Amino acid sequence: MPFFIDTSSLFKRYQPEKGSSVISRILEEPKEPVFISSITIIEIISNLKRLFEVDRITTEKQFLMQHSFFYQDISTLGITILDVTAEDIIRAEELILKRYMKPVDSIQLAIALSLQHDNVTFISSDRRLCKIAAEEGLNILTP
Repeated sequence: MPFFIDTSSLFKRYQPEKGSSVISRILEEPKEPVFISSITIIEIISNLKRLFEVDRITTEKQFLMQHSFFYQDISTLGITILDVTAEDIIRAEELILKRYMKPVDSIQLAIALSLQHDNVTFISSDRRLCKIAAEEGLNILTP
C-alpha cells in the first residue's frame, strides 16, 4: 500500500516531535512507494526557515543541516514528487466547495486522491484533514 505524506507529517522527520519515529520508519524501511507533492518541498523549507528566522528555535547551522538532510532524503530514499496538475486544482476546488479547507490542504488531498486507485494511505498530522481524507475514501495514518 503506497504512502502519500503531507507536509505536517513529513516535517516531523526534520524537526523531532511526537510521531517522528513513525515517519522515519516509513521512509527508512520502504516496503511501499512514498509520494509527496511538489508543494511539500516549499512548505518544508519555509517551515524550517521559520523555525530559524522567526521563532528562533533553531540556529542557522541547524537550518542548513535540516535543509541538506531533506534534499538528501529526496535523492536517496526514493521519494516520488508529484507535480500539481490542472486536474488536481479542479479537484481541490471541488473539495473546498464540499466543505471549507485551507487551499494547500485541498491541493495535498487532491493529489493524494489521484493515487486512490493504488489504495494509498494518506499520512497527515492534521486530524481534520485526515477526517476529510477518510470521508473521501482514503486510508489514513496520523503519526
